[in-house]
Amino acid sequence: MDPISVLKTLWRHKWVAMPLVVLTIAACVYVMFFAQRSYQATMTYALITPKVPTALEMQEDPKLAKINGDNPYLRSPDSTLLSQVLITKLGAQETLKSLQDQGLGTEYTVSQASSIGSGMLLVLTASGSSPEQAVDTAVALGTRLTTTLHDVQKINGADEIYLYAALPVDGPGQAEEMFSSRLRTLIIVGVGGVVLVFGAVSVARSLELASAGRRVKEKPARHAGVSEGDSRGPQVPGSGRPRESEDHHLSHPDHGLPGGSFRVPVPDREHRT
Repeated sequence: MDPISVLKTLWRHKWVAMPLVVLTIAACVYVMFFAQRSYQATMTYALITPKVPTALEMQEDPKLAKINGDNPYLRSPDSTLLSQVLITKLGAQETLKSLQDQGLGTEYTVSQASSIGSGMLLVLTASGSSPEQAVDTAVALGTRLTTTLHDVQKINGADEIYLYAALPVDGPGQAEEMFSSRLRTLIIVGVGGVVLVFGAVSVARSLELASAGRRVKEKPARHAGVSEGDSRGPQVPGSGRPRESEDHHLSHPDHGLPGGSFRVPVPDREHRT
């Protein structure tokens, strides 16, 4: 279907399409200027490797050798293991419920700063319906990150000097509005309105075609029967009588006699004498 045909169809069913077009425009205006905004705040943490006593220091100070240094993450050859554990812990339902209980935002992400390198930088991104809520959510996530980092390393009772530390590097600063979120919502509303308009016009056009089809079927049905006068056959022009009846009148000898009577032939007298 070419664009001209589409426009003609829309114009033919304008009383169906126009209310939906107006409703879609009003929804887009509301989303653009009056709908709830979304703000985002970001914090970056660096995981600092602990300063482990050397063998020489332990010889000089025997007390250092008695300290529990059983931190499993110090023995791991993968430097990103600890950051992956923290990402998993902070993404659990327990963290989400804790934020809900504090009345904070529930939309956040925890990720590594870069996929290349040691993976010792973690980025916390929190969203909220206001700048204050976004900042408070980011700060709460940072506090939970520090607590979780400490707890996962103390699984074997390692001493504090053998534990990684979380050092704030950046943020949260001023929360920024997520214009992309508003634009995405606007696009969804606009596309939904267009689909609704074309769907309503398609339904109206289908009903119109169905109604036209019923009228076409009913029209010959009213003229299909033949009138009583026409059932006696074709009429003789100018006589107003059917040709078949006239022929029957001319050919049948008993025509015009009373009912139940018939004609009896009488012999000719001349021939009898």
